[in-house]
Amino acid sequence: MLAMIEARIRDLQIQPFKSGAAMKLEAARMTPAGLETVEGNIKDHFLVAVTSSTDALGYHNFLTQRLQVDPNKNLFVSGTPQLALVRPESRNGRLVLNFGGQNEVEDPGEGNDNPRNVIPVQVWAYRGGAIEVPILSEFMSDNLKRAVKVARTSGPWDRMSSQNFMENNNHLRAQDGYPVHPVSWEDAAAIFQAIGADVDPNRFRYQVLLEGLPFRSIHDYSQVEINGITVYQPKPCDRCEVTGIDQEKGEFSRIKPLSGITKAGAGRWIRQDNGHKVHIVGENWLPQGETIIKNGDIVTFMHLRDVPLSFDKPKSR
Repeated sequence: MLAMIEARIRDLQIQPFKSGAAMKLEAARMTPAGLETVEGNIKDHFLVAVTSSTDALGYHNFLTQRLQVDPNKNLFVSGTPQLALVRPESRNGRLVLNFGGQNEVEDPGEGNDNPRNVIPVQVWAYRGGAIEVPILSEFMSDNLKRAVKVARTSGPWDRMSSQNFMENNNHLRAQDGYPVHPVSWEDAAAIFQAIGADVDPNRFRYQVLLEGLPFRSIHDYSQVEINGITVYQPKPCDRCEVTGIDQEKGEFSRIKPLSGITKAGAGRWIRQDNGHKVHIVGENWLPQGETIIKNGDIVTFMHLRDVPLSFDKPKSR
């Protein structure tokens, strides 16, 4: 039986704009709803681009880098890799966005949002109200060359984290399903080295990059501890075609990390909920409290999963 193991935080980043570029942090406030700046004024995934028009059910559907069409779930999401060009930075504690290094706009901040600007939005399965930020809607429409709106996940927003693998009370902004996504540097290095490419863990769009873990050992555990705070790992993170998008250029590239997973000798996870076989990199975290985390902090992996993950046999390299 594996003993407790430790990892060190190598890098921290947040993506304030869903599917946008990352903003590096030396320290972050980790809350049950995700990471944010220590002061709390810039939060991970607290802005999301949505369609300017409403769908048949009356909702503005969210935009992301990948295509999602599922009429049964009311998902009609056009793949928009160019969202990767939305680059954030903090200036005097205020969020400033540019698009591919051109143009700039300052987020007026949650305190200046107009509560009368609530619009109905859909982000994955969630349907509810979010506050539109008109100046950001204009900025994104101009740069994407299509009419969109930008909504902030505040006001009447009451989305919860996914419940299908673990019941929880974690609120969620515009992340895919869980508040925090950690990735192991060693896993990323093995994957990119297997395809002869420079190591680029940002293809996996993490918030926390860990180092010091044996290859794929991050998936053996169900619970970690950081600065006295318990964090559950309900499930691994499924990987999709977004990993093939060059996050600097906002377009698909010749480097396909998914092929590197197989070449590194890792099989696909057989999901116990539906039997689907999926590539995984990194885990999903459900923090059970609030703390400040910083680069160099120790993360202790405490408890093995009650039922180990099952994998298919990887194809021959």
